[in-house]
Amino acid sequence: MSLSLARQETTSTDWSVELVRGVAAGLVVIAHYGPMTGLNLGPFRFAYTGVDLFFVLSGFVFAPYLFGKRLSISAHLIRRFFRLYPLYAFALGCYAALKWQTGQTGFSVEILLKHAAFLHTLESREIAFYFNPAFWSLPPEVEFYLLLPLLAAATAMSPTRWVPIGMLLAVLMHGFLVFLSPPAPGFNFVSVLLVHLPGLLIEFMLGAMAWRWVRQSLSMKMRLLLAITGVLIWWLLASLFVSLGDAGIENIIGLRGNMGLFAACAFAFMLVAWVGAIKQPPSWLIALATVAGNLSYGLYLFHNAAPQVFAPYQAALPGPVFALLCLGATMLFVHVLHRFCEAPCRQFGRQLAERQGQVG
Repeated sequence: MSLSLARQETTSTDWSVELVRGVAAGLVVIAHYGPMTGLNLGPFRFAYTGVDLFFVLSGFVFAPYLFGKRLSISAHLIRRFFRLYPLYAFALGCYAALKWQTGQTGFSVEILLKHAAFLHTLESREIAFYFNPAFWSLPPEVEFYLLLPLLAAATAMSPTRWVPIGMLLAVLMHGFLVFLSPPAPGFNFVSVLLVHLPGLLIEFMLGAMAWRWVRQSLSMKMRLLLAITGVLIWWLLASLFVSLGDAGIENIIGLRGNMGLFAACAFAFMLVAWVGAIKQPPSWLIALATVAGNLSYGLYLFHNAAPQVFAPYQAALPGPVFALLCLGATMLFVHVLHRFCEAPCRQFGRQLAERQGQVG
């Protein structure tokens, strides 16, 4: 592949993925803001699976390291730290201040420290969701970052053989945990593993396989078929979720513990269909994708704060208006944060990583 062609492919992948990143954050916002609107969201109540799309995207973005790209461990960890932690620490401080200001019971320094160390999903749902329900997904993300160097080393000799084997092992591990999990919701050793990397690795691996598939020469007909397949699978799952509810799903062995995984499969199909489909995107689409990607992490972290801040006005406003107020305020806030906090931290992390000898 020529250097110019490689750059074109990278650029296409970058803006395409950034737009999907924004979609993933938007889905999570719909899931959390939808109930406050009072509207019947129907299948879009299943939008909470935007979290699973984030996992698939992480696997997609870091897939090159599983297929032979050199990985500098120190540089990788430095970049991931400054990409993830500074904004998370600030968000945690904001939610802690809100808890303290409202005098909510249960607040303690111990719970705050558990969240700061990404240990908040090891004990109970109450602790995991205490500050912000969205925080639950960060520990498995961090675990994937830490495991990536080992995965890259394990697949270095023969990626086309060992990556599928690794995916198969991840499927078996997830299936075994689901089999052991009880039908009733609650926190136990198995349920904890299911919301950490032992149970979620398969979703990251789906993203890696999607990246591999994207690099094949796909016709528009094939892309369209994959897109339709992914949308239909997701819509079917969403319809089942609406009709059965959490309790009904828990009582069906094939669905219990697998709804997120099945949604991740649907997202992987859609991702393959989308990335690289538009060879010459208009400038406005690239600009939109850039903004969506830039704000996605902040939106994910902070969107549950606005309803708490504006809670005194909720009763006086129609549900949709209150939701739009929260969304607008969050978007403005995270835009400012991206410019003055997130982007500088990411840039500092990149520069520090470069000094550690990162290639690529």
